[in-house]
Amino acid sequence: MVDITTPTVGSDTDAWGGILNTALTTLESAVTANEGSISALQTGVSAATYYTLVAASNAPQSVKDRAQYICDGSADNVEVQAAVDAVKAAGGGRVQLSRGSFNWAAPVTIRGNNDEDDAPTIGLYGVGQQATEITVASNQIGIEITDWATCAVEDLCLFISGSGVGIHSTAVLSGNEVSFWHSSFRNLRINGGFNAAYTGWGMDLAMPWRSTFENIEIEGTRNGIRLSNQGSVQNAGDNTFTRMFIEIVGTGGTAIHISSPSNNLNQNNWNMVEAGANSTGCTGILIDGASGGASQRFWGLNLEQFQTLINVDNGESNVFDCNYVTADTGGAGNVGFRCGSNAYNNSFSAKWFNNASGNTVEIIQDNNTTSNAPNRFESIRIENNATGTVTYTKQNSSVFRDITTFNTGNAMPAGLLQYPLTNVNDATFTPADHGLVAWTHDPATLRSASNATTSGTVYLCKVKVVNRSSVATNVIVGIEAAGVTLTAGQSFVGLYNSSGTLLSASADQSANWTSTGLKTIALSAPQTLAVGSYYVAILSVGTTPPQFAMGAGGATTVSAGLSTAASRFLTGPTAQTSLPASITLASQTVTSGARWAALS
Repeated sequence: MVDITTPTVGSDTDAWGGILNTALTTLESAVTANEGSISALQTGVSAATYYTLVAASNAPQSVKDRAQYICDGSADNVEVQAAVDAVKAAGGGRVQLSRGSFNWAAPVTIRGNNDEDDAPTIGLYGVGQQATEITVASNQIGIEITDWATCAVEDLCLFISGSGVGIHSTAVLSGNEVSFWHSSFRNLRINGGFNAAYTGWGMDLAMPWRSTFENIEIEGTRNGIRLSNQGSVQNAGDNTFTRMFIEIVGTGGTAIHISSPSNNLNQNNWNMVEAGANSTGCTGILIDGASGGASQRFWGLNLEQFQTLINVDNGESNVFDCNYVTADTGGAGNVGFRCGSNAYNNSFSAKWFNNASGNTVEIIQDNNTTSNAPNRFESIRIENNATGTVTYTKQNSSVFRDITTFNTGNAMPAGLLQYPLTNVNDATFTPADHGLVAWTHDPATLRSASNATTSGTVYLCKVKVVNRSSVATNVIVGIEAAGVTLTAGQSFVGLYNSSGTLLSASADQSANWTSTGLKTIALSAPQTLAVGSYYVAILSVGTTPPQFAMGAGGATTVSAGLSTAASRFLTGPTAQTSLPASITLASQTVTSGARWAALS
């Protein structure tokens, strides 16, 4: 405090000046002292260490001057491990790797305390995927995580080779079994050099639990990411994976492998994951293990050029919502969505399943034997390109729903395309149960004796297509009594739409219809049929036309409730020698002659 004494009355004015100068000098000294204190405080703040810095051998000198550990470019894992161990000993903290290149001869290990109630958080950070680059010695692990670690690994790149693994975790299979939990892995790049001879994994994680993976690229490795549950006590899982890109090379690789050899690895959520293969025999997603993988959720999934896109070999209640998928172009044995015998209650959908020109794919292969919990294949659009071939295998319990196609390739197999609803819970036999597109009525209702056929009369038999974009290639009829002396070039079947317009007709059947039996007759041009009603037409000319398989319809009931134009069975134009280009349906005659016909 500055003490200013008031001069006595009549004192000299110089006294006031002296007092003021003294006061100012005192104030200046006080300010200078305060500035010194502030400067010292700022220096202390600047010098305070909030992370442990490890400098690469090629980091700028200014970075090295501030680093606690400086690498020399050889076995840099030693310095990094020392920093990690120091941080753990201090109760947790952050190890910051500088910009530059690091060379690791052995893994850097992040350990917990093998105790979920005492898990120090250890962070290992770089400064970016393209800025902090770590080259790991061949056949070595880059980062090892174990003992209930809680960690963060972010903003760096690992280069691996041989059988090496970028990030690996090991569970202690006694007591507490989890390798890590409450951890985060973000902004990482793991590069395998695109050498097809290498066999390693980008990430191979045993017993991961309740952790976050975000913006991770695994490229040029034989295999992508594997999660496995190996503990007999703990069920691992509950992880989230967001924005991942995986590109694998080498024969027989797997992009994502979820394995449960013991207990169940479950409840992992995958969002916006894209994976591709550069070699043959590869699998996009594999779920297996003696205990099966459950409740995996994939949203916005892209898979390209895999021999098997998704293989749930053993697992249940998994969901796969795909944006774009395509099998291995030119590869053999392509399978889209496969379920093993013990894979049930799984759901598959795809906004765009592309089958390349000339390619063959078994789009669905369902081997599930648990019929009370069927697998569901729904909301799948197939783009089958020129000369492409699509097949499928299903069980009686398989649910097909809303499966459609843009097809310029070979005809879709009967029973695959489904729209709008499944018939799995319908006890009635349907055409699909017989491998047919449509029929007039269940052939089990046919009688052995049949009505006579009038020469030259067109008989119209209504069929109903319930699955969108069904392709009809053949008309099937049954002949109970053979035709005799049929006029050559005047016996046909054909297909009309609900307006009575001829869509396609067969070649002459006069020779074919002189014997009994089931007759599969090719249309001159296969027809892609939208949902709706169509009419199969039958015409035969000769001395004794054949008698066709018929149902036991009553004259007044076979088309009960229907107008003539919508009736199920009609006697059409007479005195015909070929099928007319169009028929006015409303002008024909309703008949009780329920002749049977089907499309395939």
